[in-house]
Amino acid sequence: MSAFFAKIIAWFASIATLFSAIFCQPTIVPEYPEVNTQEKTAFDEGEFVMGEYDLVVSPNGDDANDGSLENPLKTFEKAKELVKNSASDEEVTVWFREGTYLIENTVAFTAEDKGNVLYRSYPGEEVVFSGAKEISGSWSETTINGVNAFVTDMPVESDADYFRSLFKGNVRLSRSCYPKEGVLKVAAEPNDSEKTVSEWDSNFFVYSPVVYAHPSDMLDFSNVKDIDVKLMHFWCEDLMPVYSIDKETGRIVTRKSTAMKTRVDDNYILENVKEALSLPGEWYLDRTEDKLYYIPEEGDTLENTVLYAGLTEQLLTFDGAKNISFQGINFEKTDWDHVDGTHTGNLLDPSGELYGIIEYGTEHPQAAFEVPSAIYVQASSNIDFTDCRFENISYSAVKFDKGAADCDITSSLFNEIGGNAVFIHGDDVVPATTQRINVTDCHIKYYGRIFNNAIGILLTHAYDCELSNNEIHDGWYTGVSVGWRWGYAEHPTDKIRICDNLIYNIGNAWLSDMGGIYTLGVQPGTVISGNEIYNVGCDEGAYGYGGWGIYLDEGSSFMTVENNLVYDCSSQTFHQHYGQDNIVRNNIFAFGGEGDFRITRNEEHNSLFLENNIFVTDNAVMYFQSTDMDWFVDNSNLYWDYKHGGNVYSGDSTSFFKRKNIPAMVGRGYYNNGVFADPLFKDAANRDFTLATNSPALDAGFVPWEYNAGTKTLID
Repeated sequence: MSAFFAKIIAWFASIATLFSAIFCQPTIVPEYPEVNTQEKTAFDEGEFVMGEYDLVVSPNGDDANDGSLENPLKTFEKAKELVKNSASDEEVTVWFREGTYLIENTVAFTAEDKGNVLYRSYPGEEVVFSGAKEISGSWSETTINGVNAFVTDMPVESDADYFRSLFKGNVRLSRSCYPKEGVLKVAAEPNDSEKTVSEWDSNFFVYSPVVYAHPSDMLDFSNVKDIDVKLMHFWCEDLMPVYSIDKETGRIVTRKSTAMKTRVDDNYILENVKEALSLPGEWYLDRTEDKLYYIPEEGDTLENTVLYAGLTEQLLTFDGAKNISFQGINFEKTDWDHVDGTHTGNLLDPSGELYGIIEYGTEHPQAAFEVPSAIYVQASSNIDFTDCRFENISYSAVKFDKGAADCDITSSLFNEIGGNAVFIHGDDVVPATTQRINVTDCHIKYYGRIFNNAIGILLTHAYDCELSNNEIHDGWYTGVSVGWRWGYAEHPTDKIRICDNLIYNIGNAWLSDMGGIYTLGVQPGTVISGNEIYNVGCDEGAYGYGGWGIYLDEGSSFMTVENNLVYDCSSQTFHQHYGQDNIVRNNIFAFGGEGDFRITRNEEHNSLFLENNIFVTDNAVMYFQSTDMDWFVDNSNLYWDYKHGGNVYSGDSTSFFKRKNIPAMVGRGYYNNGVFADPLFKDAANRDFTLATNSPALDAGFVPWEYNAGTKTLID
């Protein structure tokens, strides 16, 4: 048969398919299965049983004691020292009685520390390892910026006395911010003499320590060098300390270069502005006056106001350590500083003075890659955290670095984290030096609160890891990111299981180019399965793009994506930039703002296999820009548009005239064995995707699985 007659036959077949989709929908009375509800359960702390070599620590103890239940020690550091010097090889538990233990200096574990040790809370008691100390001194009343405030003396004799974090109870208080609502807009790009252009990518990576503001936005700022510029552009957030501000020209010179190109109308705000101090709960440390100002909240009095200043940035480190575990410990309230590096280069300020520029972030401007962690583990094995809480951590919370292996974080809470909640990293060598790091049954919320381009769980170079059954939400950027190789070159990341996670409220219209789950590079053993992802939203401004549910970025190849429920994403629910032979099957993709499915780049190999999925939209396209796609294979998917029924469209969602109907798509080789029918979800309008037992999706080969929205985590 000639190619011409084959096309004619395909065209007539597509017309018949279209007629059936529009006019011949059967009437089906849906039947729904019983849904099994998974209940959240508390972690079982067990009982107190004092072993022969165990120690007890209490805030009311004494380090001269023997560490018995009747005569406990006082400090974590003393208990660690006694365990380290113990001659016994038996398992040891260090029991902590209720209270707060101040970590003034980083506690370092090395190969010299005894292994097979568990540091844990006494059952039923709350134990806090804190990096913040109580503000001493007395408050008095004053007025600042026309607002009633509390003030106390706070000597700042050196940078070591200056803090950037202040806490009231379990709440991080806000540094004063300008403007109070919305954002400011960049007025102009830096001049050529004020920027450095990357040799390998001039479209994105243009570095400059100069930001041009609209002069009308500038105030008569005092203490200019304590102000920070927070600039949001692309997938990057730059947090830059100010060197000078010229109110007349709007020229802001910073002590750190941007990590990406600055454009006209990029969003930015100014933080730590004395003149903007006005809202209850805000504070300002004036190092020129040696005074701390605080705007009281309702119920605050001079007598009952107790605040805690960040003191320690890093609580624990492990280097060469083995078999050390923590259970039921709260790690809380650490401080942060700008991620410095070295001072390099010079720039002439308006007065003619040369000053050093902080080199930062130009190599890895995304994913808060260079932000340190409060707990750092490298070249160590079996370092575990169970039933722990990480709250009000100003840097990233936990980082497993080069040579870390067989470590677990289980049933733990991460809340109000400045950077990444968990960062798993290793050497860029094959085989991987970082292996078998697992994060399971955890609740990760409100991450990236200081370094906004941070990620819930970031895994770069590591092998054979499990990231499963976690609830991740309310971050400014990606929920789970796996891989750190752009393109098809060999790299160590593989065999990662990203399974059964609940990921939602990601992005929140702040940055661009993100996913609920994001991958990079060739990973033939990586599986993305059983996840529920919704409410992923990118920057809504003129430059904003890329709020995707599952996002297989550059080179992502040979992965399996199956049994995922993804809906309500600002761009598409599934996006592959480019890759090879990924298997995308048995997923539900619903209500993408710009369609459900997209591949950006064509390559002369098969990009993916798209099989047995359910696609539903509401007046949006199924395949976005599919007219440019010729290198993927689809088969036996169900398609339904709640506005147009079975008369679905693909193509460019930005224009009705660029949409392609079913005959056009079938003529191009798509919608193979497609089913165009209502899948009979229980209540799709209210996002109940329980599938009827007699759904037409079953005719497309779809196999139902159980999902339980909102019931993933075991800790809250």
